[in-house]
Amino acid sequence: MTLPAPPLKVMIVEDDALVALGVRLTISELGHDVVGIAASELEALAVAQAEKPQLTLMDIRLRGANDGVQVAQRLWQELRVRCIFLSAYADEQTMERVAQTRPLGFVQKPYSAQQLKTALEQARVRLAETEGR
Repeated sequence: MTLPAPPLKVMIVEDDALVALGVRLTISELGHDVVGIAASELEALAVAQAEKPQLTLMDIRLRGANDGVQVAQRLWQELRVRCIFLSAYADEQTMERVAQTRPLGFVQKPYSAQQLKTALEQARVRLAETEGR
């Protein structure tokens, strides 16, 4: 019998408080731990430094000068935290920028709990692969 995988430590970066709350609820229902919610780059960096999430669910449109793609780049470069993007923006130019951040996945809004569950399961596998190197 295999033991269930431990919960992932997830940070949410989303500038819409209602959306963030919905994502937090879904993540919790899926059995994972939400270690913090941030609405801007500075909040995201502060939460990531304090809570050491395994991954971030990242919106592309955020408060402040930098968007989620730029924040994801900083999280990776400074703290080695990777992201699953949750966004309605999936145009070619945006997706090319996203691809440069070593994303763990991309879930287009509006999304279902099943899509989020699948993205988190795939992210867990990718994280385990990179930790094993």
